[in-house]
Amino acid sequence: MNNFDEHSDSTTRKAILVLSASQYLAGHSVHEVVKADWAKDKARSIAEKFDNVGFTVDPTDVPGTLEALQQTLQARSWDGVLVGWCTRGHVEFTVLFEQIVGMIVKQAVLQPHLKIMFSTGPDNLVETTIRNFPI
Repeated sequence: MNNFDEHSDSTTRKAILVLSASQYLAGHSVHEVVKADWAKDKARSIAEKFDNVGFTVDPTDVPGTLEALQQTLQARSWDGVLVGWCTRGHVEFTVLFEQIVGMIVKQAVLQPHLKIMFSTGPDNLVETTIRNFPI
């Protein structure tokens, strides 16, 4: 993983953590979803400005997911955490979603620059990121 300077200028790549349960709902890993959305024409001119890292939310292992997320959040200085629709848009994941958001909010207290983002679907990652980090 790259180490990023503490957001010193606009040319610094923004580190975005993308959380998704897509593997369990659609059979696609979050890594595939991130790669596919950022490979589209809409992202071509800006993709190099962002370091998008996928994180698999496993609703079948809530304690393991939360522990891994905590470690991932603390492993580097993130500019943003994007919570995907597969994690927040399904009633059966509501409690897990609340726990995830609570964990991210605690991290945001330690990193006031951290933006918490929510996408409307798997093909909205680029727009969500740009909405929060205008180019």
